[in-house]
Amino acid sequence: MGKINTTDIIFATITQRGKQIGSFKLSGLESFSEIVGAVRRLSNGAIGLVTVTLRNGTQGWRHSRSIMLNPARKQPVQLSFAF
Repeated sequence: MGKINTTDIIFATITQRGKQIGSFKLSGLESFSEIVGAVRRLSNGAIGLVTVTLRNGTQGWRHSRSIMLNPARKQPVQLSFAF
């Protein structure tokens, strides 16, 4: 995978079990971890193993990687009882 600049236009496609579940146009990101974070937020609760295919429309490279999407972790709630 090539370098990612904030001015690059990244096209991200998410597939799960051979079915496309999302396609996004991203910009303003500068690392793979930022792209994965954006994909997690935009994937509308998809859970499980997915393949993320990135195409950098500015530089012309393409890269695919499998990642695991977990359900969003909810903040713990502290319960107290009054007697």
